[in-house]
Amino acid sequence: MASKGKSYQAPTATTIEIEASVLLSLIRHTSENYPALYSGALLGFEDDEGSVDVTHAYPFPYPDQYEGGSLRSKSGAQYQQDILSSLRTLGYGIDFQGWFQSTVSGNFVTTQLVDALVQQQLTNKNAFILVHNMASIGKELDLKALRLSESFVNTYLSGKWRSKDLQSNRLSYLNIFDEIEVTIHNQQLVSLYLAGESGDESVNSSEFDILNLSSNQNATAQLLESLYSQVDSYNYDQNNFNYYQRQLQKENSKITQWKQQRKVDNLERAKRGEEELDTQEWETIFRLPGEPSRYNNMLHSHAIDVLADDILKKCDEELTKSFAIERKLVNE
Repeated sequence: MASKGKSYQAPTATTIEIEASVLLSLIRHTSENYPALYSGALLGFEDDEGSVDVTHAYPFPYPDQYEGGSLRSKSGAQYQQDILSSLRTLGYGIDFQGWFQSTVSGNFVTTQLVDALVQQQLTNKNAFILVHNMASIGKELDLKALRLSESFVNTYLSGKWRSKDLQSNRLSYLNIFDEIEVTIHNQQLVSLYLAGESGDESVNSSEFDILNLSSNQNATAQLLESLYSQVDSYNYDQNNFNYYQRQLQKENSKITQWKQQRKVDNLERAKRGEEELDTQEWETIFRLPGEPSRYNNMLHSHAIDVLADDILKKCDEELTKSFAIERKLVNE
């Protein structure tokens, strides 16, 4: 897992600028192909003002079996390179900047996606991934630009995922990612699209905040199913860690008993004027079990945290509707 000869470099771009046409194309593609999950390449350029301008988005021509599955595949890399070469031939001065990924809440946190993003950030310090949550909550568009944090990348490069390593790097499931500000250019285009969809010519740019092209009537059931799956994976990994802790406790008890006995033996030998026995001999007799990696545990924890937060938001939405209906019935 560790990447030799590479080191983390702090990103210089703090904002992602996206053209409205790119955003609409991306969301329409992921929404129209739902429930299949899609990812793709984001192309553009970095400016001198600390932002990445995304001017083109090209979905991979096939759905993902799981989030991040296409990001490191040979076919995905080849398709990405072919698109970039074609645009450069046409005179477009753009480069690969990152990926987009459709997902259901926190399910995007997979080892495949994380591995791909680490390698890309080591190549391009400003690389990122744009995550479109298909389990839309209410009428809000859930779109986030993320990159892996310095703590996570440094831990990844060391390849050490024990509890003490995470603590020394100040890493937990809460700070795996850094979120980047996203700014939309030409929001008038989005407003025109909304007006066409709703049939309301009075839609203005402020209504961009309620853009919803991926309506999902079964969002709550889908979120719960995803949460069950993540909890199962978390429990499997946690059981391995609990077994390690039990074995460690047993070995430490044996070592403590051995040290006490050696202390008694040395006292007896001292009374007889004999040389004391080595008090560190236990290191060659006992072997402590190795702590299992906490890598998968941390990814599952992050996914569960995001899923639980989305479920709470969905519940709040349903409760609000229930109260509104109840109030209306009472007033009638």
